[in-house]
Amino acid sequence: MGRRLIYIKPAAGYLPLTTAWIAATSETDTTILNALNTFEAGLIANSLTGKFNALYPFVGGTSGKHAFNFINTSLYNLTFNGGWTHSANGALPNGTNANADTGINANTVLTVNNNHISFYSRSNTPVGVSPNFKVSIGAYSAATNTRTFLLYLKVNGTGNAIYSNASSFSNQFPQGASTDSRGWFIGNKASNAIGGLTVSRNATSLGANTIAPTVTLYPSANIFISGNSTVGLPVQWDDKECAMATIGTSLTSGEISTLYTLIQAFQTSLSRAV
Repeated sequence: MGRRLIYIKPAAGYLPLTTAWIAATSETDTTILNALNTFEAGLIANSLTGKFNALYPFVGGTSGKHAFNFINTSLYNLTFNGGWTHSANGALPNGTNANADTGINANTVLTVNNNHISFYSRSNTPVGVSPNFKVSIGAYSAATNTRTFLLYLKVNGTGNAIYSNASSFSNQFPQGASTDSRGWFIGNKASNAIGGLTVSRNATSLGANTIAPTVTLYPSANIFISGNSTVGLPVQWDDKECAMATIGTSLTSGEISTLYTLIQAFQTSLSRAV
C-alpha cells in the first residue's frame, strides 16, 4: 500500500513572518492573522523588521502560541515558568513565581550601545517596593551586580519608570514619573553619552540619562519577561498583563513614534488596547 501525501495549502495573501507564525502555531482565527499581517506590513513599510532580535505578540490565547518569536519562530522562543494565565488579552503572570525566559543572553547577544527592550502593559498595578521592585523585562546577575539591563514601568514612591541599562548607578540611567503602568514602555540606548539612554511611555519620553554610564557591560544572563534572572538575590516578580514585548537594536525617536502607532493599531484591532 503506497504512502498518502498530505498537502497543506499555504496561507494565501499573508506576508512571510505571518505565514511562518501560522505554520508554527496552526492558528486559524482570521482576526488574529489579519492583525499580524497588517502589523508586519507596517514594519516592512517603515524599515523596522530588522530592528528586532525578538518580538512576542502574545496572540492565540495559549502558552504554546504566546511562546513564539514572531521575527523568527525557530529562535528565542519563550519558556514560561511559574503561574501564568493566558488569554486573548495576552499573558498575565501571578506576581509571585512567574517569568518567561527569552533565551537571549544580554551580554552576548546585544550590542551595548545599540539596543532596546519594550513591554506593552494592560495593567495598572501598585509600585514595587525595594528590594522587590517589579521588573517587567530584563536581566540581572548577582555575580556582576554593577551590570544591569532592566525596565521598570512604575517603581518608588513617585511611581517612576526606570531603564537601568548597564550601570546600576541611578544617576546614569533614565527615569521619569509614570503614575499609570498601562501602555507601551520602551527603554532605548542609542549611545553611551549623556542623553543616549531614554525611557518612554506611548512614544513620549519620560526621561534621559544626565551622566554618561561608567559601566558598559551587561549581565551574562538571559533576558526574562515579568521577572528578572537574578541569582542570589530576590527575583523581582511582576504582575502586569503583557500584550507585546520586544528586544532589539536602538530606535530613533521617529521610529519609536512609528512603532507605537503600529503597535497601538495592532492592539486596537484585537480589542485589547489601553
